[in-house]
Amino acid sequence: MRAPAATMLAVLLAVLAAGCGGGGGSRERTDYVQALNRAQSGLAQRFGALGRRITPTSTPAQDARTLGAYEGAVRVAIADLRSVRPPSDLRDLHARLVAGVAEYGAALRRARAELRGTDPQKILAAQGRLRTTIADAGRRLNATIQAINGRLES
Repeated sequence: MRAPAATMLAVLLAVLAAGCGGGGGSRERTDYVQALNRAQSGLAQRFGALGRRITPTSTPAQDARTLGAYEGAVRVAIADLRSVRPPSDLRDLHARLVAGVAEYGAALRRARAELRGTDPQKILAAQGRLRTTIADAGRRLNATIQAINGRLES
């Protein structure tokens, strides 16, 4: 399980490191940028702490617990992001950002269910799907963050 969890962490932290830009302009936009950055920072911190639990010798049961903890961190991030009030011209992109983070949670739930089995081939296939899903979601999240930054700067 080490490779998928490590990949998931690396991809999400890379996306979160992008953050949102300065926001300049209205107080509403500045508050929005600060709220987004707080939510992203909180998730990055939770994922960083969980990343220390990933070891080459972890058991399937430990891996399942770690995935469950990642899932919990994603739920908190989604709640944090849903509580943020975006400026009206950013509502569509903000909704896309929340959906993108929720996509991580869905991938984790699926993977955790698939990793409970005992068939090594199925477990390897589930790990591969998790890596692919996480990488794809990361690219979409990055694109959304870039679009938010672009709109904030215009």
